[in-house]
Amino acid sequence: MGREPTLRKDILEILDFARNLDFKQVGITSNGRLFSYPLFTKRVLDKGVNQIAVSISGAKSQTHDRQTKVKGSFEQTISGIKNIIQMSSDDISLLVNFTLNKLNMNELKETLTLLNSIGVKEINILNIAPLSSRSNNKLLIAKMSQAGKHLKDVLKNAETEYPETKILLVEFLPCALPPELREYFSPCLEKNPRKVRIPICDGCPYSDSCDGVLEDYIHLYGVDEFKSLK
Repeated sequence: MGREPTLRKDILEILDFARNLDFKQVGITSNGRLFSYPLFTKRVLDKGVNQIAVSISGAKSQTHDRQTKVKGSFEQTISGIKNIIQMSSDDISLLVNFTLNKLNMNELKETLTLLNSIGVKEINILNIAPLSSRSNNKLLIAKMSQAGKHLKDVLKNAETEYPETKILLVEFLPCALPPELREYFSPCLEKNPRKVRIPICDGCPYSDSCDGVLEDYIHLYGVDEFKSLK
């Protein structure tokens, strides 16, 4: 993962190397575009990959392509997801990351319905973090508490509408979410040294699975929205 690993000319060699080291889990996080080519998809799957995570940024080409800056990328990503589903065995997991932000938040419901219709069973709703000069602004980054109110409305009937789909909220803090959404909270597996603890973190029941708030986020919105869960 990181940037776009499928663009590496040695990606298949890397997967071979990982398999020869007897890793139990080998995964790729991708924009999914190269998986729109069936031969590439087959070659990757034949290398023993356990999970492929594909990122999507909207339910429509205009929304997705506006963020990727590549015309036609939405159609390629959807085609790639379909190829992975069609060509994968039962022991290969497909995970789709919806990169939630102010540009696509109103398409979350439509995106979940689209992904469910093509057979996606695992969806992460990923809160975009302000980690670069391009993303570190209020035009793109959604305030977590405001996003939480929208998510509450979208997911209120999720168990009925998407009964076979696992949905998780990634990089959202429980203290910024409505109580009904905390069951969807997922701890981030990557440690980030730019995350800090704030006073309400003391005694929080999620302290073992939550590393705190990004300093960059605090610079944007402060900490007033976060409520103590003691």
